[in-house]
Amino acid sequence: MRREGGYAVIFGPLGIQKECSTFSCAHCNCVVHIKPKCNLDDLGGNCRLCDKLICPKCVDLGCTPFEKKLEQAEARDRWRRAYG
Repeated sequence: MRREGGYAVIFGPLGIQKECSTFSCAHCNCVVHIKPKCNLDDLGGNCRLCDKLICPKCVDLGCTPFEKKLEQAEARDRWRRAYG
């Protein structure tokens, strides 16, 4: 994995602990757990338009980064408040 973004520690029943690296999908902002020595295509992949890591759910969808979705939602909210 070339650009992991985080680290997760998961505690299970009977005190079992699992640790793994993670990254956040650039399109939907979900957290993806990285398995050791895993192929990047199995985890989702790299978006060719925005050059960011994405999850398997977003591979076949168009490139709409999460930050752009937030900006659109804020613009809709401002428009609704302006027109009351």
